[in-house]
Amino acid sequence: MQRGAHLTMKAAQRLALATALLTLLLVAVGAYVRATGSGLGCPDWPTCHGGVVPPGDKQPVIEYTHRFVASLVGLMVIATAAFAWRHYRHAPFTVWTAMLAVPLVVLQGILGAITVWTELPPEIVATHLLTAMLVLSCQLAVAVSMYAEDPDRRATFASLARARTRPAGTLAVAALIWMAAVLWVGGYMAESGASTACADWPTCNGFAMLPGADDQEITHMVHRYLAGGFVFFIVPFAVSTWRRQGDLPWARELAVAAGLLYVAQVVAGALNVWWVFPDELTVAHTTIAAGVWFTLSAAALLALYRPVAASAASRLSPVEAVA
Repeated sequence: MQRGAHLTMKAAQRLALATALLTLLLVAVGAYVRATGSGLGCPDWPTCHGGVVPPGDKQPVIEYTHRFVASLVGLMVIATAAFAWRHYRHAPFTVWTAMLAVPLVVLQGILGAITVWTELPPEIVATHLLTAMLVLSCQLAVAVSMYAEDPDRRATFASLARARTRPAGTLAVAALIWMAAVLWVGGYMAESGASTACADWPTCNGFAMLPGADDQEITHMVHRYLAGGFVFFIVPFAVSTWRRQGDLPWARELAVAAGLLYVAQVVAGALNVWWVFPDELTVAHTTIAAGVWFTLSAAALLALYRPVAASAASRLSPVEAVA
C-alpha cells in the first residue's frame, strides 16, 4: 500500500470515530439544554432572536451552543460519507452506513427546527433524542468497519469465529432495540413534565402498580418499568461478552462498561427523583444512557462485522483500496 493511501485510511478512521464521539457530546449538550429549560432560549430557527449571534443571556447561549455542535456533527457526517464513498467502495456496509447517516443528520436538524417552531412538543423532542442515537450508531459502525477493513487488521477480524461471537452481538442488538423504547419514553417523559409526577422511588407516590394513576404518573412509571426490564438484556449481554474474551476484541472492557454504566444509570435515575432533578444529575442520566448505547453499538459491531475478502480490495486502484 502506498504511504499516502495508508495515511488517508488512518485519517478516515479517526474522522469517523471523532464524529461518533462528538455526537456523544451533542447528546450531553442536548440534555443540558433540556435540564436548564433552554430549548426556547432561541425562539426562532436557524437564527437566534433574529440574529446569527445569540444574546449574552444564559439560555440563548446554551441553546446556540447546542446548535453549533449539531452543525459541526452534520459537517463531519458529510465528510465521513465522502471518505467512505471515495475510498471504501469495496466495503458496501461501510459506504451504505456512512450514507445513511447523512439523511439521519438532516432529519435531526429538521426535528430540531420543528421543536423550536412548535414550542417543544414531547413526541418531537423524544424522536429528536432517538435520532441522535441512531446517528451515533451509524458513525460508530463506520468507524469500526473502517478499522476492520484496515489491511493490517483485516486478517484478524476475518479470523474471528462468527459462531462464537454472534451470541454477544445478537444480545447487543436486542438490548439496543429495547433501549430505543426506554430512551423515547424517557425523552417524552422529560419534556411532558412527567419527570416530577412521582415523588418517590422505586414506588410512585407510595404505589408500585399505579392504582388510579393519572397520565403523567403512568408515563413516568412506564419509563421505569422499561428501564427495569432492560436488566434482562444487559446482564445476559455482559455475561455472554465476558465469556468470549478469547474470541471478541475488548470483550472484558465492553462487559464491564455495560454493567457499570447500567448500574450508574439506575442510581442517577433514583437520585434525580429523590433530589428533584438537579441539572447536573439530569444531564448525567442522559449522558450515561448514551454511554450504554455507545457500548452496545460497539459490541454489536465488533461481534458481527466481518471485513470483505482481501481480494475484493486488491482489485481497486491503490487509492480506492484504502480500507
